Amino acid sequence: MANGKLSLLRVVQKTLEAMGSDEVSSISDSVEAEQVAQLAEDAYYELLNMKEWPFLVKLTQLESVADSARPTYLKLPDAVVRIEQVKYDWTEAATPEIVDIREACWLSPQAFLNRTQSRNTELDNVEVVTSTNGIRFPIYTDQRAQWWTSFDDEYVVFDAYNNTEESTMQGSKSQVIAKCLPTFELVDDFTPDATANFFQTWLAEVKRTAFIYFRQEVSPVDEAKARRGLAVLRRDASRTNQDDGRVKFGRPSRSGTDARRRDYYHT
Repeated sequence: MANGKLSLLRVVQKTLEAMGSDEVSSISDSVEAEQVAQLAEDAYYELLNMKEWPFLVKLTQLESVADSARPTYLKLPDAVVRIEQVKYDWTEAATPEIVDIREACWLSPQAFLNRTQSRNTELDNVEVVTSTNGIRFPIYTDQRAQWWTSFDDEYVVFDAYNNTEESTMQGSKSQVIAKCLPTFELVDDFTPDATANFFQTWLAEVKRTAFIYFRQEVSPVDEAKARRGLAVLRRDASRTNQDDGRVKFGRPSRSGTDARRRDYYHT
């Protein structure tokens, strides 16, 4: 492709060509083509697990829970593996022209509980909430949230909301910058959402793996290309992506065919 990006079909075709196999016009044309496509999926997730790739960071939203017993709960989308920033739109219905979008700061569960559990529960603007795992903590019912945490890697929990504007917090009002793990699709025209230099490394890794898997031999050319591509990808990865308390979700990655989907670091 002109922009340097490759569809799954093109990666499969190039790999089969390198091995001297029969040509295909679809990944479903032969068993070998389908197997190469599976190798391409595995290689894709392996590469994603190797580094903090900037192209995985997206602007997205949380999902509504609409639970009156837990009005400050919002749900994490399945694709999110790490949250970097959370904002919420507190714009009041009476004055929509005055936009009020504010960031809530992350606290560890322990720090979140230490702060909220010190609140005076006799006040009219304080409501006691019980978390999904049985922890009780007070929230303010007439303020903008200052902090958020997660007790279970499934829900984002805020320390306050404004019950004069909404009965529960709404996912559509959230603005989240997060690292999202895309879903790989085993279809001909699937083209990963990645930077152009990612594709040549992906192709080289698929070829390298295919030679070992099908031919039980090493392709020196593709081995060298894969090494060079990984070096470039590591060099070009964001240098500002440091571990600064942002929350990571998922499980540690494993090598092989299971290293995919939500297999990311967890803290």
